[in-house]
Amino acid sequence: MKRIPIRVASLIATIFLLAACTGETAETTVPTSSTLAPSTTEAGAPTTAAPDTTVPAEPTSTTSSVNDEAEGSGCTPGEGDLPDGEWYGQVISASEAEVEFDLACWFTGDAAVRAAAEDGEESPPPNDYYVRNLNPMVRTVAVGEDVMVVWYPEIGDPNSETTIGYAEWKDEFDQRGEFTLGVWVEIVDGSIFAMREQWVP
Repeated sequence: MKRIPIRVASLIATIFLLAACTGETAETTVPTSSTLAPSTTEAGAPTTAAPDTTVPAEPTSTTSSVNDEAEGSGCTPGEGDLPDGEWYGQVISASEAEVEFDLACWFTGDAAVRAAAEDGEESPPPNDYYVRNLNPMVRTVAVGEDVMVVWYPEIGDPNSETTIGYAEWKDEFDQRGEFTLGVWVEIVDGSIFAMREQWVP
């Protein structure tokens, strides 16, 4: 076998080495289509799925309640103790020191007409007043000192209106049985300062 001269062999080896190096460089520097994709198409392009937060939300109901038109201090003070003010409701029970009070809404005039209609009751309501009591919460209200009560000892007779002390009223309340009039309680510093029965025809 004929031997290849050392010089020729060295030249051939150099050619193969250059070819190999050139192939590696071409492999690592040729970009692919995935690396050429601009980053703005992923991070900067707007999407149609995101909601437009500048658009105001639609109202949940087209019928607004008239609770804010209730007489006195209203009828939606939230949970907890009654704040200072004048509130209408029913006395569930009464002791020397406290009253179990069921807050309600007392409406008159146009507010009574709308409230009765909202509740599906006769509207306009009889005698131009309407009572709404949709909340079963009963609050315990402390009785202040020297509380006076305006009441009607003769039920149904507005001319029987009189003012008596709380203790005497409580005795009369206990004897009335199931029929009791709604009352207005005036709250001062968290306690009943005065109380007035609401006469109804």
